[in-house]
Amino acid sequence: MWSEYLASKRGQFATNARTPSPLWDATEQATWPMYDLAGFYLPDHAIPEVLSVTPVNASVDSAYQIVTRFWPKGSAARDAAAKPALTMSVYARRVGRRWRLANALPYRTSAWVHATRGRISFRVAPALRFDETKAVRAARFVDSVATAFGVRPPPRLDYYVTESVDQALDILGVVVPERYGAAGGFSKPVNAQVFSGIPAIGEEYRHEIAHVVLLPVIRGSSTTLLASEGVPTWLGGTAGRDFPESVRHLASQLTAQPQLTLDTIVDDMRVSSDIRNAAGAVLAAMVHEAGGVDAVRDYLRTPERDIRKVLERQLQRPWSAIAAEWRRRVGRIAAT
Repeated sequence: MWSEYLASKRGQFATNARTPSPLWDATEQATWPMYDLAGFYLPDHAIPEVLSVTPVNASVDSAYQIVTRFWPKGSAARDAAAKPALTMSVYARRVGRRWRLANALPYRTSAWVHATRGRISFRVAPALRFDETKAVRAARFVDSVATAFGVRPPPRLDYYVTESVDQALDILGVVVPERYGAAGGFSKPVNAQVFSGIPAIGEEYRHEIAHVVLLPVIRGSSTTLLASEGVPTWLGGTAGRDFPESVRHLASQLTAQPQLTLDTIVDDMRVSSDIRNAAGAVLAAMVHEAGGVDAVRDYLRTPERDIRKVLERQLQRPWSAIAAEWRRRVGRIAAT
């Protein structure tokens, strides 16, 4: 069944992570539009090597865990010269008289502390303590952003508080060769899921919450990383820093790298995400000052090819003047 499921993706695993399948648990597909949580991370045409198929616990559950190592396209399994792309775990369980595939997430977090505050359902890793104050602030943040942008808040937001990015991936059934540590988090907006991998932030990872709440604004439209990451950074910081701290970091990078300009950040995808996110956040602040929330919504829905033209219209000045003002604004925010 697992081999048949993989073959049905025709090598496009991430692209087809939300393509309906009769082989996957129907309840999970109804709950999570992008239901194949681990498969989303598979590179195209990765080569599977099934490592084990083992029962979970026959006394409580009939499920089996399937562990598969995936190798990059063009390599051979167990090739000493190749590094595996990732190791993935999924589960197979009985649904009526049939077997169906299911995610690792419900199994691996079933014993975690569970608490609900407002619209957010929290699950907290066993080594961590639930922070009531942060959870309440996060719940209020959901409603305040939704109200400000005139969108309907998610009826429920599933929030996982983990010790690290690595643990956040692990509960999805993903293990990669790289180790990330307690260095960030991620969200799956279409599923209304947030995974917080910085314990110091814990229940209040506002950047990732903003991604979920703002999904209705960008759904069905094009966007650019400058705006889609910049606005959540303006609202909630990035990489463990709040908005002012992220701009101070940006200012230090502009000083250390004189060749780094707004044009470079807009055009060069090799620029680091923390720099691009903070740069886009400063532009979001400028856009909001000039035209309010409606202008920020417009900024969020701007395709990459039009970003300069739209900003010129919103800020009513030529691009060269926008770039100069942006640089001054970075300096002013960094100085506060």
